[in-house]
Amino acid sequence: MQKPVFEALPDARDQGLERLMADAYHKGLTHKFDERPVELFRNGKYETTYLNFVYQPYKDGQGNILGILAIANEVTEQVRTRKRIEENREELRMAMEVAELGAYRVDLVNDKANYSQRIMDWFGFDVQGLSMKIIPTFVHEEDRQKVLDALTLSYSSKENSRHDITYRVINAKDGKIRYLHSTGQTYFTEDGKPYSMVGMIQDVTSQVLYQQQLEASEEELTTRVGERTKELETQTNLLNNILVNSNNGISVTEMIRDEKGNIVDASTILANDAAIKFTGLPREVYLSTTAKELDPNILESTYGKTCLQTLATGEPSFTQYFLEATGRWLELTMSKMDDDHLIHIFTDVTPIKETQLRLEHLVEDLKRSNSNLEEFAYAASHDMQEPIRKIQFFSDRLQDELRESLNERQKYLFDRLQNASDRMRTLIDDLLAYSRVSRGYFENSEVDLHQKLQLVLGDLELQVQEKNARIHTVPLPTIKGNSRQLQQMFHNILGNALKYSKNNEPARIDIFYEKVKGMEVQPEFSIEEGNRQFHLIIIRDNGIGFKQSDAERIFNVFTRLHGASEYKGTGVGLSIARKVVENHKGYIWAESEPDKGAAFKIMLPA
Repeated sequence: MQKPVFEALPDARDQGLERLMADAYHKGLTHKFDERPVELFRNGKYETTYLNFVYQPYKDGQGNILGILAIANEVTEQVRTRKRIEENREELRMAMEVAELGAYRVDLVNDKANYSQRIMDWFGFDVQGLSMKIIPTFVHEEDRQKVLDALTLSYSSKENSRHDITYRVINAKDGKIRYLHSTGQTYFTEDGKPYSMVGMIQDVTSQVLYQQQLEASEEELTTRVGERTKELETQTNLLNNILVNSNNGISVTEMIRDEKGNIVDASTILANDAAIKFTGLPREVYLSTTAKELDPNILESTYGKTCLQTLATGEPSFTQYFLEATGRWLELTMSKMDDDHLIHIFTDVTPIKETQLRLEHLVEDLKRSNSNLEEFAYAASHDMQEPIRKIQFFSDRLQDELRESLNERQKYLFDRLQNASDRMRTLIDDLLAYSRVSRGYFENSEVDLHQKLQLVLGDLELQVQEKNARIHTVPLPTIKGNSRQLQQMFHNILGNALKYSKNNEPARIDIFYEKVKGMEVQPEFSIEEGNRQFHLIIIRDNGIGFKQSDAERIFNVFTRLHGASEYKGTGVGLSIARKVVENHKGYIWAESEPDKGAAFKIMLPA
């Protein structure tokens, strides 16, 4: 039955085929298509099919188009197969990309090898078709024979046709060494001759290096474990020797807690022979008796509180304890082992402690004696002020009344009497000043040292003019201290500098200041003092100076390096200055050379 084409094949409509056929019929155009997709209804649904077809007009002798010759060939399966192959190739390419694989193929008959670009980059060559005799030259010399042996074996038979080997190559361009893992298959002809080899290569440098590091780490760990085991054995032996041979007592105490976890007692669970000896208790008693059974008040004692503090903070502590049960003094260091155990290291210091207690009693007696002496010196000096004042007063009255009748000898004696009383009054005043300073300072206020220095320079204005002195000073800090004592210190040191100036040149006094750490000035300070901040004040003069060997003596009471006829004074001024500095927890010392002046250095805590 004849029907129009697209009536006979209605599912082929509206896919552009009508237009193509019309072009062929009306315009005489020939259309040829390969693998043209066409939707056709099959098996109850529309499916995409692929056709190779031709629409070609056929004509009569005069060139008139009589009809259309349509030739079609379905190639659906061929197209689908090719697409699957392409997809598989793309998947393979992506897999190789992700795994960083390279592929190679070797023509063993013609001895030509072709590699993917990645492999060529690894080896460092730019041309294909290299001989298999050349390829091994890129392999590291230590691995070259291994590669040749593996390839030779794979050429030998079908049974040995696969190879799997890891080796190093040296890049021909940059000299970089890589570890490559190569797997391949050799193919044979029917008569058993190898004709082709294909395979894959992967860069495994990072994996190999990691494995090497891991093996090295494992080897090092094994070595260190062995060494540590030996160390532990040595330490165990050493600990045993310490426990047995130590002159110190060593014990471990275990806490006893109530149901709420509070420590209510303790017991000794380990003790060496020295510990047994120092406690003076039999071993069975020492290890079976609790701490409170030996001393009911032990937890409330200083020793007990120190133990609890060490257990709470983990900080080691040190104390002394009188074991009443044996009448012995023990000196102990406590260290925390864990939340329930303390380690005690101790020794018997009974003879030392008894001596210390006797010395403490002597020191207390000496303090009382010194206090009494200071009280006596203060009272005596104070009480002597009135008699000496009366001596001077009546001496002056007597001299005035007899002035007209005195001969030269009598005037000389009166002058000697006046000088002696002046010296006595000066000595009494200095003793009183020293006594006041020795009794400590009674106020603690903000003291502007610069202001005090200016007051002292005002008091010494007459002496400064007499000595034609030049005084250079810098701003000084404000500190906490005793205002009167600090002013007295400046007065005594500056007065000393003016007194011992040279006669043949103007006096010069330079005062310097800086804030320092103790260790920067006195390296021999303890760590605690060395890390403290101090105000350093230096008073330097150009006077007559003194020997450095006398630098400490000049601070002693009544010490004079010169006779009274040369320089007036009692030898108390610098003693007072040192006492003031010591009252303020500071330091003072002098540095000098004869005829080159002196420098007094004062350090007051900042």
